[in-house]
Amino acid sequence: MKQTRPPLVRMQYIDQQLRENTYPNCSRIARHFEVSSKSIQRDVDYMRDLLNAPIAFDSKRNGFFYSKRDWTFLPSTTLDRQEADALIITKKVLSQYQGTPYYTEVSRALDKVLQYLPGKLLTSQLAEIYSFETFSPSAIDPRFFTIIEDAIRNKLKINLYYRAFWNSQETERVLQPYRLHYSHTKENWSLFGYCELRNEIRSFVVSRIKNVSLTKTHFTISASFSLERYLDETFDQIHEDEIHNVVIRFTPYQAQWIKEHRWHSSQEIEEQKDGSVILKMRVGALDAVMHWVLRYGREVEVLEPLELRKMIKEELKMTKRFYKN
Repeated sequence: MKQTRPPLVRMQYIDQQLRENTYPNCSRIARHFEVSSKSIQRDVDYMRDLLNAPIAFDSKRNGFFYSKRDWTFLPSTTLDRQEADALIITKKVLSQYQGTPYYTEVSRALDKVLQYLPGKLLTSQLAEIYSFETFSPSAIDPRFFTIIEDAIRNKLKINLYYRAFWNSQETERVLQPYRLHYSHTKENWSLFGYCELRNEIRSFVVSRIKNVSLTKTHFTISASFSLERYLDETFDQIHEDEIHNVVIRFTPYQAQWIKEHRWHSSQEIEEQKDGSVILKMRVGALDAVMHWVLRYGREVEVLEPLELRKMIKEELKMTKRFYKN
C-alpha cells in the first residue's frame, strides 16, 4: 500500500530505525514508503545537515547508524492531546485575523505542524465543541504593515497620508512611528508615534491610512519617554497629558459585567455591600471615558472628577433635546 506521508513522518521512521540499530538504507526505506531513493536521501541529508543528526554510513552493513546516542530528534514536536487540540483551536481563531501582520506566516507555520498530527485528531471534532464569534476587521493594505514595521524596527520616519474620523479631508504629515497596537475592544489597529505636523505623540487608526511611504531619515526616541507608560495612561486609545483619578459607581445589575473585565491597567474594583461596585482608574482621556460611561445609561454614576460629571451632564442635556416629544 502506498504511503503518502509528509517528509517529517519519513524522518521519524528513519530515526526509529536508526535507534533500533536496523542499519536502514535509502532503498529499503524508499520501498517502505513507495517513494524514490532520492527522496529518502534528501530526508537523511536534511536530518544530518540542518538538524545536526549524527548519521553515519556503515559500508559493511550497507546502512545508516547513529554515531552518537545522545541526540534527540525534534523533541518539541511530540505533542499530547491537549497541546494538539490547542493548536487546532488556534488555527480556527487565527482565521478571523486575515490581513493582519504575520497572518500568512503564522498560518503557514501552524499548517506545517498540524499536518503531522495523527489522523484521529480531526479539526471537525473540535468544531463541534468550540465556536468563535467572527468579526469583520477594516480592510488594510498589507503593504502598509510591512512599511510601518520596517520603519519602527529601523527608526525611520514615514510620510503618512491620513483621513481622520471626523474629517473627510486627507492630510499629509511626517511621523516618527513608535508602535503598532491592536485593540480588542475596538477591534482595530492603531499606530502610535510622534507627529511632526502637530508636534506631539498621536495615535492613528491604521485602516484610515490612505498611503504611507518610507523615508531615509532616522529618528531617536527620547530616553525620558516611556511608550508603555504612555499606553497605560490612554483610555480607549485616547490620550491626554493631564492624568485624572476617575471614580465610577456601577449598579448591582451591571456590577458582574464590570468585575469580569479588565478595562484599564490601573483599575481597582471595590465591591459594595449593596452589590454595586466602584471602579477606580488613573487615565488621561476624560472625553473617551465619558463616551464609555454613557454606554451603561442608568446603571452607572461618575463620582469623580467633578469635571467628568459636568461633561456627562452636559452631554445628556444635549441628548434630551431629541426626546422632548
